[in-house]
Amino acid sequence: MKYFGFICILLLFLNDCSAKNDTAKLSLADIVKNVALAFSKINNNNETVPFTDAITDNYDDMLNNVRSALKAVNKVENVSEFIQTNAQLNDVLSKFDVKDVLSFITNNAHVIDNSNVLKTNDASNNNSSRCLNDTQSIVPGVEKSKDWALRMIDANGKPPSGLLNFILTWEGDYEECLRITAETFKGKYCLGSFWITGVPNPVTKADGVSIKIGLCIPDTCTKEEELVMLSAVAPKLTNNRIYAYDLTCQEPGRKLDTRAIALISVCVVFVVVMSIATIFDIITRQIFKRNKTSKYTVNSSTNESQETDAIKGETYSKNADTPVVRSTREQSNKEEEKSTIEHGILGQLLLSFSVYTNGSKILSTHQSAGTLTAINGIRFISMTWIILGHTFVFGFMQGSVENIATMFPTYIKRLSFMAVMNAPVAVDTFFALSGLLLTYLTLKQMKKSKGKINWFLFYFHRFWRLTPPYMLIMGIYIAVFPYIGNGPFWPKDGFEKNYCKNTWWWNLLYINNFKPVSEECFSWTWYLANDMQFYIISPIIIVPLYFSKIAGTIVMSIFLLATSITSGIVSKHFELGVSTFGKNGGAHFDEYYQKPYCRMGPYLLGMYTGYLLYKCNCKCRINRYLNFLLWIVFSVIAVLVLYGVYGNYNDNPMSENVTALYNAVHRSAWGAAICWVIFACATGNGGFINTVLSWKMFIPFSRLTFCAYLLHPVVQFYYYGSKKKMTYWDDHQTIYEFLAHVVLSFAVAFIASLAFESPMMGLEKVIFRRERKKRAL
Repeated sequence: MKYFGFICILLLFLNDCSAKNDTAKLSLADIVKNVALAFSKINNNNETVPFTDAITDNYDDMLNNVRSALKAVNKVENVSEFIQTNAQLNDVLSKFDVKDVLSFITNNAHVIDNSNVLKTNDASNNNSSRCLNDTQSIVPGVEKSKDWALRMIDANGKPPSGLLNFILTWEGDYEECLRITAETFKGKYCLGSFWITGVPNPVTKADGVSIKIGLCIPDTCTKEEELVMLSAVAPKLTNNRIYAYDLTCQEPGRKLDTRAIALISVCVVFVVVMSIATIFDIITRQIFKRNKTSKYTVNSSTNESQETDAIKGETYSKNADTPVVRSTREQSNKEEEKSTIEHGILGQLLLSFSVYTNGSKILSTHQSAGTLTAINGIRFISMTWIILGHTFVFGFMQGSVENIATMFPTYIKRLSFMAVMNAPVAVDTFFALSGLLLTYLTLKQMKKSKGKINWFLFYFHRFWRLTPPYMLIMGIYIAVFPYIGNGPFWPKDGFEKNYCKNTWWWNLLYINNFKPVSEECFSWTWYLANDMQFYIISPIIIVPLYFSKIAGTIVMSIFLLATSITSGIVSKHFELGVSTFGKNGGAHFDEYYQKPYCRMGPYLLGMYTGYLLYKCNCKCRINRYLNFLLWIVFSVIAVLVLYGVYGNYNDNPMSENVTALYNAVHRSAWGAAICWVIFACATGNGGFINTVLSWKMFIPFSRLTFCAYLLHPVVQFYYYGSKKKMTYWDDHQTIYEFLAHVVLSFAVAFIASLAFESPMMGLEKVIFRRERKKRAL
């Protein structure tokens, strides 16, 4: 009987679509007949069987078609298709007499109770009886106008206005459902997914429509029981027109599992250590101020000249024995460098966790002479651009935007929206920055050490600076994130498949970009995997460049030619579009977008630009007319990359060959434009552009880009997943959401940097400084 509780609910939110003409409805006799046939077919099997076998022989094929259709999102071409679809939807949904069906459920409990579909795998049948009784009590409760029963009905999703705009998620009232308390049960919220066949879908072009409906059920009923019931009965009640294929039930207030407790404990340890370190830091500073004649001198920051590197805001020391990766937050002002106390090794290790010291370094706008200051602005702008792109992508993916079907076709016709569609090239900007700074600073260090370099430290520093904060943030996200939110769209088991049990080590080894995105853990960190892989093979290019300009240029050209040709071949072979929004979007991401052999072009051009800066020592005066011409040329290249694909999204698609050519060269072309901006600004040819990009306010944000990159999807997932109602998107809404995502992402990044990133850098500095002192002795 408990399964029939779901029929009550399903039919109630279809009630708004009931036809006014009684002749269009199934009679009570027809309903009883269909239900009896369904249960008879199941009972004849003498055991509980999957609903796919009990209802239709080709149900698996139908589900596969559904899944394929749901992935193929195309633009809406004709409003009349909506009208036609809506008419057919109403034709299907209007054939229910809700009152008769509810009466049938209440008055024929014994028929339903005898069916095998009621049998569960529970150790005790007591819960099943409770679910049966609680479901039966809803209809009498409604007839007696009991508040809880009326709210059970009211909280269910119902067809809203806007069906012509294809609003097919009817979430109901999540909080109302959870607040319901009946005599023997409480309300439990589930979001059911249903497939209506035989209805042309103007969005996916499939022969069917998917709808999501909020369901409020007794908490004594399980998800599995309800899904089996819906899957067995819904097709029979609708002449095989409606199928249930998924059901997600929320469990607010569930207990923490072992992994969550473990990661929370780690966070508590960090908080305690940071608190002790901060108190110790403040006390020792106060003692020093009272005793300025102290013989101790500074040892909490460095006075070495440093340069920044890529997304992490890292730098290489110009005075160290090896290209030690350092953070620009280590650049304190001169007064602070002369006024801190030198502690023992334990004191220095403890101070690595000081919020006071680390916070002042992050927020400082001081940079030493010789820093490529324009990189700060480029890094911050690129990070905000990535957040903008993901605002739309994750908003679409989470399914909490109700007007996607009409909004997306409108936006895609705007030329300006191409900047959002091509936001992924912002990642190529980071590749170019990383290659440029790595080569520039490594060559300068090799020059000082006469071509010698400690390759072990070269790789260790990179791994140490990235991995601890990366793994800590990923672990907390996987283990704790599922417990911090709730709502109709909240994934109670988190956004990662099976808590990344079988895939986390791919991230640890920086090879996760070779996993399909559907199996990838922390999927947006494919960038870190690529960057690490480029870093590992970089000596193959850097060493020849140091010893021979010709040899280095040849090696560089071979790599660049190889990655361009490979990108074109991959695009042609898999028949890819120009982006993941286009043709074969899944293959575009898995086979092209995240593969290193298709993304190395900007990195290589960045490396060669770094070599040029090294050779000219950032001094290259260009004729003003030539300089103006170069700015025009590279600006045109950048504009073509961003906006040249407008026609492809608007009824003028590129051919496969042209698409392959675009995919082969457009990322390298963008990287070349970025490299020109950096080169011009670094050599005094940037003019006002250099002034803007070198604004000191960009410096603190630039230092936070690594943690911001790791955490901004988490911020967005939380926002979209914890919504209680669907959102209507327009320009104002998307602007507000984007700005909120930027502010909150950098705010959370600041906290994460204080807790995980800065302490790791401080520990490394203390340890390696001690080793250098030992060697000096």
